[in-house]
Order: sequence, then structure tokens, then C-alpha cells
Amino acid sequence: MIVLAALAGAAVAIGLVLCAREVRGLPGSRPGPARGTVAGRMLAGGGPRTAVALAVGALVFAVSRWPVAGLIAVAAVLLVPRTGTAAAQRRRTAMLEALEQWTRRLADMITASRGIEDALEASARSAPEAIAGPVSALAGRLAARTGAEAALRAFAAEIDDPAGDRIAAALIIATGRRGGGARDVLSALASLLSRDVAARREIDAERAQHRTTVRWITAFVAGFSVFAILNRSYSAPYSTVTGQFVLAIVAVVYGLALWWLHRLATMPAPGRFLDTARPDDQRGWLR
Repeated sequence: MIVLAALAGAAVAIGLVLCAREVRGLPGSRPGPARGTVAGRMLAGGGPRTAVALAVGALVFAVSRWPVAGLIAVAAVLLVPRTGTAAAQRRRTAMLEALEQWTRRLADMITASRGIEDALEASARSAPEAIAGPVSALAGRLAARTGAEAALRAFAAEIDDPAGDRIAAALIIATGRRGGGARDVLSALASLLSRDVAARREIDAERAQHRTTVRWITAFVAGFSVFAILNRSYSAPYSTVTGQFVLAIVAVVYGLALWWLHRLATMPAPGRFLDTARPDDQRGWLR
């Protein structure tokens, strides 16, 4: 029986770790974004939720006297709110839309009398809100006489998206060659971004039904769990070691199902190609 109890706790703990790595994007397959980037700010703020999760887990354990139920409650508070929402996806779409608007304005601002660096500094005054911070930082670096390539690489790192890499790479090439054609390239990139944003909005509308399914399943499981905990005669078998083991298996199965639905409703973020840490390794293709 002791072995069964240990396996039950291990199953829930492993499920919690795996779900946290997948849903929250904890370090595993690729490094997470820094808190100073746009994507990093999206992932910030997990401390208060962890405290609430531990408090809820302790409360559930105090009421039910089931250690597995306490672990399940902690996992539910940490992970379930992230599986039924598309806030991060919408923020990324809004950021791409802001990039499209800023790139189009920047193309219009580049003229024969105004160079690229001057246009970049001036663009900070009318940058869309979603990217106002990175654009202002870019303008500040250029005003402080930081090299254009270094400033644009830092800008791409703050955007933390392949779209930002494409724009930064085009601007690096244009500033390095001191040649024309930057307006046409930026206009083409803005058109690509516009189509990307439109496609993302269509995909998000189609995947909304998966998120609705997750919410219904979550509500049903939560209601049934409250009923089971309060109805002692019904839930008496779960008070045994074997019952705790079965409860852990059921929780892992439900957790995997919610994780899969979350994957179906989430658009994976593509990897970046412009690395600020190794500019020399990539300078060949930029030239």
C-alpha cells in the first residue's frame, strides 16, 4: 500500500511538471524569453498565482484529507486558467498588427532627404502602443550613436518574434549598403504581415471551439469534484491508499486530455533566426 501511495503522488507530480513545461513554456526544449522582451512580459506574474495555488491545495487537503486531491488542486489553479484562454495568442496577433502598421509608416517616412536612421528615430513618436517600448528603445540607442546593426538586433530581441527578425534584417542590410530599395522591401514586409494577421484571426476563430470545450470540461470536473468531496458516502473509497492511486490516475488522464485540447487551440510560435548573442556567425548572410 505504501508503494501505491508513493506511485500516486509521483504520477501527479510528474503530470504537474510536464503540463507546466508545455503550457507555461518553462525551460526545456528552448530558452524562454527574457522578462524585458514582449513575450517575456506575457509570461510574467506567476508568483501570486503560485501562492494562491498552494493555499487552495492546503484548503482542499484540510477538507478532504486526500494528499492527491491537494496536489490536483495546486495543478488546477496553476494550469487550468492557461488552457482555456487565448490571451497570449491575441497579444501576439496585436503585436504583429502593430509591427505591420509601424513598418508601413516607416516605409513612407524614408525619402531621399531622410535616411533610414533618421526615419527610425522619428518613427518612435507615432509607434503603435503594442510595440511603443521597443521602438522607443531603438530610437534612443540610435540617438546615443549606437551602431545601427547592434541597435536593430537589440530591437529584434525585444520583439522576440521572427517577424521582428525579418524587419531588423532588412533594415540592417539597407543601412549597411546605403542603397535604395528599403521602401519597397519594408512595404512588402508590411503586406506579408497584414496577410499573416488576417490568417491568424481566422485560425483563432476556428480554434475558439476547442477552448469552449476546455471550459465546459473544466466546469463539469470542478462541479463533480466539489460534489465528491462534500458527499462522504459517495467518495469514501477514495479515502484509501488504493483510492488515492486511482484518483491520481484519473487526474493524470484528465490533465492529459486538457493539455491535448490546449495544444489543438494554440498556434505554436516559430523560432527566431536573428541571434543577438552571435552577430559574427550571421554576418555572412546579411551581406
